[in-house]
Formats: sequence, structure tokens, C-alpha cells
Amino acid sequence: MAWRRRPEARGALALLALALCAPGARGRALEWFSAVVSTEYVDPQTNRSVRSVSESGRFGDSSPKEGARGLVGVPRAEDRDPEGCEAGTRFLVPGGRGAAPWVALVARGGCTFKEKVLAAARRNASAVVLYNEERHGNLTAPMSHAGTGNIVVIMVSYPKGREIVELVQKDIPVTVTIGVGTRHVQEFISGHSVVFVAIAFITMMIISLAWLIFYYIQRFLYTGSQFGSQSHRKETKKVIGQLPLHTVKHGEKGIDVDAESCAVCIENFKGRDVIRILPCKHIFHRICIDPWLLDHRTCPMCKLDVIKALGYWGELEDVQEVTAPESSPGGVSAADLSLSVPDGERSDTGSSESPSTSDPVPPCDAGFKEDAGENTALLGTGRSNTQRDGPAC
Repeated sequence: MAWRRRPEARGALALLALALCAPGARGRALEWFSAVVSTEYVDPQTNRSVRSVSESGRFGDSSPKEGARGLVGVPRAEDRDPEGCEAGTRFLVPGGRGAAPWVALVARGGCTFKEKVLAAARRNASAVVLYNEERHGNLTAPMSHAGTGNIVVIMVSYPKGREIVELVQKDIPVTVTIGVGTRHVQEFISGHSVVFVAIAFITMMIISLAWLIFYYIQRFLYTGSQFGSQSHRKETKKVIGQLPLHTVKHGEKGIDVDAESCAVCIENFKGRDVIRILPCKHIFHRICIDPWLLDHRTCPMCKLDVIKALGYWGELEDVQEVTAPESSPGGVSAADLSLSVPDGERSDTGSSESPSTSDPVPPCDAGFKEDAGENTALLGTGRSNTQRDGPAC
């Protein structure tokens, strides 16, 4: 199933986007330039000129981004200050003459970058090249040396720096040329922004987890209620089935098909309509009252609780194992509905007067025999009246 992005998930993503786009979220942007370093010297053994060029340097943060050229000078060995931190550090510049431009080459460490640059500037160096520590390999690092003026400052890797130092210590003049390389822009996210994004992400996770827990709890409760409701309706339907049914016929005493109507559908009773008789003696169409009783359990007219009137209290039990309860005092049975036989169907020997107790019991109307096909369940009162007074008509 395809995953659908819910409103909670969209809100969490919007929160993250807001965190990243908030003022100060990106912090400051670091702009730096690489340096093209070119070295040239004459090999004393072959008397041939050796030249190498590589974009292996990096300009300092406060250095002017411009080129420089000169002979390389390194701190003298007798001064025992390879880092060039002392203010009186002297430099060895093979091949240097008078005021010719030269470039100081010192190792990283021992003091700040600013102190190194100022120590070389006092010796009139036109540029300062620092080589990184051995543990950093071929990497370079940013340098902060504010307050050093307009002197060019770059950093090269440890192997490149040691290569030049060894040549100079052998008294081989090495000329270095510094050129401006590629401009780089690196964006940093501020610490406050990282904290804000982390809080937003944790909040998103908490909201998502809470929503999932709430969703599955609601789903579990809904499934349980549906199961319980279906079971309850099934048992209620069985109890309602015990109420008596009757088919309306013209000429029945007590039912005026032209005047009386069903209170549910507001339609008059017609011949051959199947009606349900409630314990309160109210009658309704079966197809109208059965769904009503499943949902409300009460008579639409007098609000009698039909289920309780039938003798069932509390939770419904399996009605198949329970015998039909006795009728309430206000109950009604099919025997209570006496028939008035039309004139054309009366017997010639019949009498309009009510029969006495000694008269033979008249035969039952054929209409009630048809109720057997409706699976009619009569109340206890109806059965007791039948046994006492004779067959119900």
C-alpha cells in the first residue's frame, strides 16, 4: 500500500524547513582561496633545472589574495627555532643578495600564526609559507592571523614543505612563486541552528509517535465496539422475534384499517399487512418497528422498554436457551384481537348475540391459521388465555 503523507507528517516537515530557513540557520559562509605553488631550482648533480607546479597551497584568512615570488629562506639550524616563533629568528636564504625579495618557510606549531608572520616580516620577507604538521599529511588548514598587514601568507602540506626545507638546508637556492588559485565558499551551520533543528526533529518524532499510538488505540476501540454492537444487535433481534405477529384482514374487530396507521411510517394499515404487537398493545408494521427496536428498544409512542417488558434485564443472554417470558400486565396477544366476520361470510344459523358459557365454541377464523407461516411467537398470556377460554379466534 502506498504511503500517504498525513497532515501531522506535513506539519513536521514544514517545521524542519522553517528551522533550516530561519535567520541565522546557515551561520556564516567561509570564503577561501587555494594557492598555486611553483618551485624551481638547479640540481647540483645533473646541473639541470627542476621545476614543479601544483595547486597545493591555501591562502590565510587575513592575507591579500595576490601573487608573490622570491628565494626561499628557512630558520637557521643553530637558532633551534624551526617554527620561527622568536622575534629575533634569523633565516638562511641561499643565493640571496642584498634586498632581493625572499619568502620565509616555517613549520606550523610552537606559537600563533600571527607571531610567525610578524617574526618573518621583521626580516623583510615578502611572503610567508607555513607547512602543516606531519600528522595531517597532505592536508592544509585555515589560518587566522589578523593584524599582519599586507604580507602574503599561505599554507602548504607537510611533504611539500619538508621537500623545500631539505633543499634549502643543502644550500640549494630554491625560487618559489605563489599564484592565486580557485575561490571556494563553504557554508557552516551555526550551533544555535543545530540545536533548533535537533529540537524540531525530536518534536516531530514525538508528535508522530503520539499520533500513531492514538490512531491504533482508536482503531482497537472501534473494532471492539463494532464487535460488541453486532453481538448485542444479534441478541436483541432474537428477543424481538418473540413478539407476536399478525396479518391484517378486513373486518377485524379492534383494527380499523381505514382509520388506524403505523406511527413509524404514518401509513394506514391495509389488508395483508404484517404487523408486530408490542406488550403495550401498540401495533406497527413489522418492517417498520423491527429496525426501530434494534436501535432504541422502546415503543415509539409510549416509550415502553420492550426488552424489559419481555422480562430481559441488563445484558442480553442467549435467547435460544431462555424460555419465552410471561406477558406483562399490559401485554396483548393475538387472542385479544377478535374478528367481526363480514355479513356475506356469516353462517345462516349464527346468532349476533355473544355466546354463553354453555354454547359450543365457534370455530377459529381462517385468518389466524395463516399466522403460523409467519413464525408467530405468542406471549405467555395469550397461551394461558387459550388454555382457559378455548382456541383464540
